[in-house]
Amino acid sequence: MEPGRKPRLLDLCIRSAVDNLRTLNSVDIVAEELLKRILPHCTLEQLTHIESCTHADLTDVTDVLWKRFFQREFGEDNMNLAIKRMKENGVRYKWKKLFEARTEKQKQVEARMSAGLKNKYQAANAAKQSKQIKVCTKIPPNSKRSFWGGSGSSSLSNSSYKSPILKKARMEVDSRAKMQAAIQRNTFARSSQPARLTFPSEQTSRTTTIHRPNSTITITKPTGPNRPIQKQNTRPKF
Repeated sequence: MEPGRKPRLLDLCIRSAVDNLRTLNSVDIVAEELLKRILPHCTLEQLTHIESCTHADLTDVTDVLWKRFFQREFGEDNMNLAIKRMKENGVRYKWKKLFEARTEKQKQVEARMSAGLKNKYQAANAAKQSKQIKVCTKIPPNSKRSFWGGSGSSSLSNSSYKSPILKKARMEVDSRAKMQAAIQRNTFARSSQPARLTFPSEQTSRTTTIHRPNSTITITKPTGPNRPIQKQNTRPKF
C-alpha cells in the first residue's frame, strides 16, 4: 500500500487474518487470491492445521509453501535431488507429501541411531560393572578344623581385614581359642595320671597296760580313724 493512501477494507481484512492465523481454521469460503496473500505468513504448524480443517484442495496455493518448508528443513541439496528424481521418473509429487515422507524417513534414522547408542551404552555399562571389585561378606571355609569341630582361628587370621574393629575381633577370637586349647590340654593331662594314695608318715597312738596276777596286757590304739586295734600279750612274770 502506498504511503499516505488510506487502507481499503479488503486490506484491513487481510491484515486482521494474518494477525490471527493461530485461530484460523477452515478457509473453504475464502477466495484463492486472498489465500495467496494470507497463507504465506503461516508457520509450518499453522499451515498444517489450516489444511487439515479445510475440505477444499489447497495445493495450488500451498505447494510452493511446502517446497519452501522442505528446503528450510532438509537443505537445498535434498530439494534439488528430489526435483531431479521426479524429472528422471517423469512424475510429479506434491511437496507436502515429499515433506511428510522425508520427515518419516528422518525419524526412522534417528530411532535407529538412538537404539544403537542405547545398546552401546548398556554394553559399556555392563563391562564396567563386571570390572568392579565385589566385596564378599562370607568367610570361606578353612581346610584345617579345630579339635572341637569348628573352623580354627587360622581362618580368621588368613582373612585380610582392613577395618580396625574386625582386626580387634579377630585378635579376641584368637586369644580365646588359645586359652580354650590350653585348658583342655591341662584337663587331659590331669585325667591321664594314676591316682596316688598318701598315708601319713607319723600317726599318734595311745597305749594302755593291764596288770593281772599271772600276766601283763598292753593295748595300743592309734588316734587316726579306721585303724586296727593291736594287742600285745606279755609273758607272765615269775
